[in-house]
Amino acid sequence: MNFMKQLQEKLLALLLMALLTGTGAYAQEASDKQKTPDYRFAVRTNVLYDAFLLPTLGVEWRMNENVGIKLDGSLAWWGGNHGKVQKMWLVNPEVRWYLLREKRFYVGASGTYGEYNIYKYPLGSILLKDTGYQGKLWNAGVTLGYQLSLSRSLSLDFNLGLGYTRSAYDSFGMTDGVRIHKQQDGTKNFPGPTQAGISLVWTIGNNK
Repeated sequence: MNFMKQLQEKLLALLLMALLTGTGAYAQEASDKQKTPDYRFAVRTNVLYDAFLLPTLGVEWRMNENVGIKLDGSLAWWGGNHGKVQKMWLVNPEVRWYLLREKRFYVGASGTYGEYNIYKYPLGSILLKDTGYQGKLWNAGVTLGYQLSLSRSLSLDFNLGLGYTRSAYDSFGMTDGVRIHKQQDGTKNFPGPTQAGISLVWTIGNNK
């Protein structure tokens, strides 16, 4: 009986040690994972801009778990009958600071520069009515956003930028397919939205 009791005590002690060792190893592994977050490179496209025939492609490099550097480029080169045109390019760099525990909310500092020539087409028809505009724009502001994870390598990025925009332009109308100038060397400065996005983001590898 004493032998059986001692054996049970030894087995219980061994089991307890195994449990403690396993728990400790798991805790250490979890701790190591927390100390070594995934720093990733990603390719992205803004489907909101794409829907308005302004194809956009961008990249983002997560320098660490808190900071990312993003660069988007947009290019449209469409033409049509009766003087319809949507030709423009935009470059949009941004620095992002990811917040909270899961690092999905972020704030950013961004700017945009580009040139445009728009009459009718989706953007012109919705925003500009029967007046065309050709010129340059630049802006700067802050961005607020959230990344929704869809899978390990795919996510949706929702963002809105607010700031200050300046545009220098010529305006025109169309008569029988001929441009009629309305205003030359016009300028406009205004606070408000500087960008908006619903972007598909593909993560490529880990930078550890």
